[in-house]
Amino acid sequence: MELTESRIQAECFQWHWNTYPDLRGKLFMVHNNPRNAIDGNRLKAMGMVAGVSDMMLLRHDKPPLCIEIKTENGTQQRNQKEWQQVAESSGAEYIVVRNLDEFKDACSDV
Repeated sequence: MELTESRIQAECFQWHWNTYPDLRGKLFMVHNNPRNAIDGNRLKAMGMVAGVSDMMLLRHDKPPLCIEIKTENGTQQRNQKEWQQVAESSGAEYIVVRNLDEFKDACSDV
């Protein structure tokens, strides 16, 4: 059975929290999934941007790492690809991870 994106994200966050206690608070999720249209309009008014990566990691002496979580068969939506270009053109790094092992590899040089 394929894991959901939210399950993969939770595994990644929990692993990072437990592995790097000195970096707690530097890896965080971006709340970008409104419950309904009213909530969506409220979040947009507060600065929600379509396509933003699921998580961000602030790193010392390195650019921020934007992390998009996808299932093994998941693909980026158009607005996610567009936001990836915005992030990379601003100097951030951007990765797509599909499982905990890929996330661990990305965090190995934190």
